Amino acid sequence: MLLPFSVPDRRRETAPGTSLGALADALASELDPWLSAPLPIPEVKARLTRAGGRCPVHGSPLEFDPRQPHRHRCERCGTSYTDEAHHAWWAMGAQLFTAERAAHAAALFLLRGQPPHRDLAVGTLRELAQRYRHWPNRDNVLGPTRPFFSTYLESIWLLNLCHALALLEAAGVHDPHDAVRELLLAPSSVLIAGYHEGRSNRQVWNEVAVLSAWTLLGDRGRVAARLSHPGSLESLLRHGLLADGTWYEGENYHQFAHRGLWYGVQLLAVLGRPLDPVLDQRYHEGFSTPFAGLLPDETLPSRRDSQYAVSVRQWRWAEWCELGLAHRHDERLAAVLQRLYDGRAPRRETGRAQSTADAERNRPAAALTRADCSWRALLMATAMPTPNGHWTPGSLVQPEQGLAVLRRERERKPQGGREPERDRVYVALDGGASAGGHGHPDRLHLTLQSNAARWLDDPGTGSYVDPTLHWYRSTLAHHAPLVNGASQQEGRVTLTAFENRGGAGWVQKRAEELAPGVQATRTIVVCDGYLVDLLEWTAAEPVTLTLPVASGDATNIAAWRAAQRAGAGGTEDGYDFLRQIEEAVAAPDVIHVGPHASGASDTMLAQDGMSAVYATTGESRWWRALAPGAPGRPSHRRLLVDVQGRTGRIVGVWHWVPGTQVALAPDGPAYATVTTPDGTVAAHEAATHGWHIGLLARHARSSIDLELLPVIGHAGDATRPHDEPSPPAAAPHEARTVRAPLCATADDVVTLHPPITLEEAHYTPTEEPWGGDNRPTAEIRVGVTRDLLVVHLQAHTGHPPVVPDGGTATRMPENLLDNERADVNADGVQVYVGMAGDPPGRWRAAVLAVPLPGDAGATVRLTSLVPGGPVPQVRASALATGWELVMQWPRALLPALESGTVTFDVVVNERPPHRERRRGQLALSGGGGFGYLRGDRHAPAQPLRLQLG
Repeated sequence: MLLPFSVPDRRRETAPGTSLGALADALASELDPWLSAPLPIPEVKARLTRAGGRCPVHGSPLEFDPRQPHRHRCERCGTSYTDEAHHAWWAMGAQLFTAERAAHAAALFLLRGQPPHRDLAVGTLRELAQRYRHWPNRDNVLGPTRPFFSTYLESIWLLNLCHALALLEAAGVHDPHDAVRELLLAPSSVLIAGYHEGRSNRQVWNEVAVLSAWTLLGDRGRVAARLSHPGSLESLLRHGLLADGTWYEGENYHQFAHRGLWYGVQLLAVLGRPLDPVLDQRYHEGFSTPFAGLLPDETLPSRRDSQYAVSVRQWRWAEWCELGLAHRHDERLAAVLQRLYDGRAPRRETGRAQSTADAERNRPAAALTRADCSWRALLMATAMPTPNGHWTPGSLVQPEQGLAVLRRERERKPQGGREPERDRVYVALDGGASAGGHGHPDRLHLTLQSNAARWLDDPGTGSYVDPTLHWYRSTLAHHAPLVNGASQQEGRVTLTAFENRGGAGWVQKRAEELAPGVQATRTIVVCDGYLVDLLEWTAAEPVTLTLPVASGDATNIAAWRAAQRAGAGGTEDGYDFLRQIEEAVAAPDVIHVGPHASGASDTMLAQDGMSAVYATTGESRWWRALAPGAPGRPSHRRLLVDVQGRTGRIVGVWHWVPGTQVALAPDGPAYATVTTPDGTVAAHEAATHGWHIGLLARHARSSIDLELLPVIGHAGDATRPHDEPSPPAAAPHEARTVRAPLCATADDVVTLHPPITLEEAHYTPTEEPWGGDNRPTAEIRVGVTRDLLVVHLQAHTGHPPVVPDGGTATRMPENLLDNERADVNADGVQVYVGMAGDPPGRWRAAVLAVPLPGDAGATVRLTSLVPGGPVPQVRASALATGWELVMQWPRALLPALESGTVTFDVVVNERPPHRERRRGQLALSGGGGFGYLRGDRHAPAQPLRLQLG
């Protein structure tokens, strides 16, 4: 068994008429259509493309219907599509759906003993085992896999099949399990085990799938070794979950990772290795912590790479609470579960019948009961009725997660004699530990929501393979500061204050190194009916600091003029996505921001309105532009302000009670003076102890003093929230090993001879390792003259150069697979030149060159990878078994070369004719690891250092 429960006890607890009997009945009913029809097992390998699975008009996800492999309906407009790209995307859902139905059927057979459920599970396992080797391990996006395009999906799939096998065996069924072990569990687990993703949420699923398969294979030695290595399941629990129980990558990945951890914790109990009390408490907290930051409309914050406006009124969240309560009673989970079962949401299809295992889709809020959970709850939820619980999330701070929330409520008198209602205002300031690859450069982002009206919002993230991903991952898409038109660089965030007294509360955070030499502090003070927003910064040199103030417009700027506005360069800065850019003509000192919010008509704000005023020190420039809305939502207007100088201050007040008056003085000492409708005057100013609010009400003076934290500590390391070393990837090559063909030491002069041969030691695969039919090599010569840096390369791939369809020598074709440059999936070369001492991945010049075969030989398509960076002269020749290229960099165009010592690397991309993505890379600095999702970004562990003669 892979789950710790008593089969006889569970059979009694799930019998008809019991608390869980209705769940068993509902799950059995959902399987009825598949007892007489085969479950969908796609012939094709699942494929990730920009078009697949999304409506080409609205960009919204297409419905998944396991019975419709070639007809896919848009959930928004109702249009059906039949493109092959959609079918290849459907194949992913179909594989996961079928694997889950196998576990679903096996669980029902174990508890109810119905032969059709046994036959469905056995037949599915047999069929998948026979087919597994027929899906090719190629053209993958994120790790090796056969049925899918990413390893973690195969892990989820394999894990469900492992549970199906274990449940059948617990019921006394043992045919055809030897074949399933040999043909499916063994090869799939070996493939997954060879790929490690560090502390990613995906690695949780990889670990649990491998451990489950090896347990069923009876290989206790490998299980014990896997549990002891640096990237083990326990390590992920201890160092992926922060001290407060939240997963470091944010709310969206918290639930996904925690669901995987749930499987792992159950398996550890079966193996006799339960968690120690401290780690068990952290794991248990993980069930409830996401609800602590819940927005007023019962959706999760869209922080980091989360999807937008995810409702918790979905069956998977209810089941999560059920499993948490089974682990340990918790008043908070009981209260949330009562809320989800209260019947206030619309009655609609929950989506469980189309569930694709643990790679779930978000669904609209729906009325739920216990009968809407899955086979996991059927086996593991407590048999007792849902307990009573009383808990309402209040103000909170999660320093490492980076979430600080201040909440306010007020009673509103409704019209028509209805019962009074409460209006809920939610204010949050972001900035904590880095979220790894899913973090956004949004330190000091401000969120403001009242009921369903989203005034200052985080747009989350849409499709990972669409170019708009660059917008959603830019600072400009958030209400956070950026410097000199560039998205923030990674750095520390320090929580310096958090206090809430009900009538007044505040949060303050300091961000180090928003840009080189630039520090910023943002202070948010929340009182009844308004908040004060203060942003201050210092810089080593004069800078332009930009703050996106609102998703709205200024009401007191009389004239605007069309203007051009560019960022520092590169799509990651976000400016390329702005449209209808305008600059204010003669903007006043104080800017008024008018009512504008998504969903405002559904709240008291439609009548009362939400308004803001902002002012700055020094001279400012105000801008407005149309920007992309949240994924699947219309574009909206964004209001931005620029302030220049070594130091500066932006101060604003948002207020949501009619009759509130505001006066601003950014040069202080009282930055903001607010007069509330009852005549109370509140003067806000910074103080040595923290924040001082002087109050004058009916000629009586008083004050409120908010305190700084007594001990100031940073909220997390910029790259790793714990001291745990990352699990080892392939060991980097020693410098002398990589450089030996060039020179004896790093200080020797490089000449044009002898050639450096790149082969197995320099190879980084994206599919299978170097060897067999996969043996690309290359020879590189590097030299320098008084005027030139010369790179000569011969690539031996066994075939003429392969390039993406379309495009010309001067125009790259559109990439239909993802949001990378199309030419990364071509035979070609990436060359990087930097300055000694620069951080890894920062290059002064970098190019991507692709030889284009033609009747007259070959031309070259050349792309600079550094915005505005220098480019070399290039000539190429296509060969029958490869290609040749000569690149000449004029020294006058490379200031880095004048230093005499440069960092340097060459990466050769190789794509066979029968692939649509590159198969691997040869790197001068050495290979190892895997090259998935690397694109044209390159940060070698040991770049070459060249001294130029």
